[in-house]
Amino acid sequence: MPRFKQLKRFHRNALTLAAFLGFGLPAFGNDAASPAKEPNVVRVLSYNIQIGRAPGGSYSDPSQAFLDRTAKVVADANPDVAGLQEVDNKTNRSGADVDQLAFLAEKTGLNGQFESKIELPGGLYGVGVLSREKPLRTAKVYIQGSSHRRVLQICEFENYVFFNTHFPLTQETRLQAVKVIEEEAKKYDKPIILVGDINATPDSAEVVELKKTWRSIGADAPTFSADKPTVQIDYVFIRNAPNARVVETCVVDEPLASDHRPVFCVVEF
Repeated sequence: MPRFKQLKRFHRNALTLAAFLGFGLPAFGNDAASPAKEPNVVRVLSYNIQIGRAPGGSYSDPSQAFLDRTAKVVADANPDVAGLQEVDNKTNRSGADVDQLAFLAEKTGLNGQFESKIELPGGLYGVGVLSREKPLRTAKVYIQGSSHRRVLQICEFENYVFFNTHFPLTQETRLQAVKVIEEEAKKYDKPIILVGDINATPDSAEVVELKKTWRSIGADAPTFSADKPTVQIDYVFIRNAPNARVVETCVVDEPLASDHRPVFCVVEF
C-alpha cells in the first residue's frame, strides 16, 4: 500500500478513536468554535456614610456612630464593589478602637481596603472600598483640598479598575481633582468605574468636564441631604467601556443612616 494511503487511514482511525474516547479536538480555521466571552455584570454602590452618623448627628460623640445600620444598607444592596466616603479609622470621635471599614467588611462578608486622606486625633480619616473580589492592586493619589487634603483610591480587579473619591468643597479645587483623575485614568486600558461624592451638581463645570471622557451611569436624582434630598452630588461613572449597558440604577431610599443617600447601579460591559 502506498505510504500516503497508510497515513490517511491512520489519521482517520485516530480521529475515530479520539471521538470514541471523548477527547476534544482542535477546531482549525473555525472561529465559531471558540466560546463566547461572558459579559461582566457588576453591582456598584457609592455611599458617603458620614462616619456612621444620621443627618444632624454629632461628630464628636462616638455613641452616635451607628455602623450596624450602615452595614445593613450595604448588605441590602448586595454590591460586588462599593466605594465609601467619610470613613474613620480608630479616631477619638468615632472610638479609638473602631476601624470602621474593617467592621463593615466583617458585617457584610466583603473584602475591605481603606485609604486615609488626613490624620485626626487618635487615628485616620479617609475613604474605603468593599469588594466581593480581592483587588489585584491598590493605590492612592492625593488631591489638593480646600478645607483638607483629599484622596483618589484605586483598586484594580481582573476585569476592571475602580476609582473611589470625595471631592473638595470649592470649584477651583474640584476642577484640579478632575485633572488628577484624568491623568490616572489614562494609565489603564481596562474599563474604569468611578464613584464618589463629587460635591457638585450635574450642570457644574467640574461634572461637565468629567462627562467629556466619562459616562454617567448613576441615577439622575437628588442624593443630598438624605432626609429630604434636593441636589445630586453623588455619582457613578464609567469609561473605556463603549458598549456598557445599565441594567439597573437608583438612589436608595435611605433617609437615616447618613446625610447622603446611596447610589446603586448594575452595569454590564
